Amino acid sequence: HVPYSLCTMPGPARPLVSVFPSGPELGSSLAALLLMAAGRGSGPGGRFSLGLSGGSLVPLLSRELLRTPEACRTWLVAYCDERRVPETHPESTHGQYQAQLFSKIAIPEKQVLTINDSLTVEEAAADYSKKLKEEFPGQDIPVFDFLILGVGPDRKST
Repeated sequence: HVPYSLCTMPGPARPLVSVFPSGPELGSSLAALLLMAAGRGSGPGGRFSLGLSGGSLVPLLSRELLRTPEACRTWLVAYCDERRVPETHPESTHGQYQAQLFSKIAIPEKQVLTINDSLTVEEAAADYSKKLKEEFPGQDIPVFDFLILGVGPDRKST
């Protein structure tokens, strides 16, 4: 059994690792940390930008964020590990978040950056890059307010 853990970077070179006995406890703590950070809103006009990973994180985070739907409606969301599959495919990170969270909190579609699965891999990557550049003008590499990266069963981070 692999414990559930959360690593945060509260300051320069000071990582903090918290270990939880269960997924729901991790989800609750992660959502609280995320909502606290979002409350500070650090982007243009107070916008909060969030990069999400999928997998087992989707139900854990969705369950918790459904308790405070109004907090999420103004966020800009992008994905850290999306696959070029249709939204209805079980491997689609966006499809999972759409079904379990976004459709239930009425987040505007324009605030969720998705890949265009009708394009080739190269075209989809260029299109997604363009979307990121439009949302993060003047930044070669987008700087998000909050990134949630997952560790898969192969123990590799996305």
